[in-house]
Amino acid sequence: MNIVQLAGDLELDEEEYREILELFVEASRSDLAAIKAAVATGDAQSASRAAHSLKGAAANLGLSDMSATAHTIEEKSRDRRLHETHEDVLSLDGHLAAVERLLKVKQATDGAKVPEEISKK
Repeated sequence: MNIVQLAGDLELDEEEYREILELFVEASRSDLAAIKAAVATGDAQSASRAAHSLKGAAANLGLSDMSATAHTIEEKSRDRRLHETHEDVLSLDGHLAAVERLLKVKQATDGAKVPEEISKK
């Protein structure tokens, strides 16, 4: 899958999609930091809330694997199983890093490839 295809799925052009992704990365950094802090302090409600926010935003942008990982964290947090979220949080961190790498790639003609670990269709 490439960035042009993801943009097309949302009926956006590539530049519009990139701009939205940039805003997404900014908000996601904040959500991820909130998840990490909440897990560290045992605040299941805050972890669930931040994971829910990130899940929805990722899904809206077609980043299905990232959304699924955030959903897993949300569910574990709701069930007060924060001790089980470590690997999921690391995975989410990796997904976000992959999106950041994607934004650094500029290929206007054929689009940048979305790293497989964040989007599968």
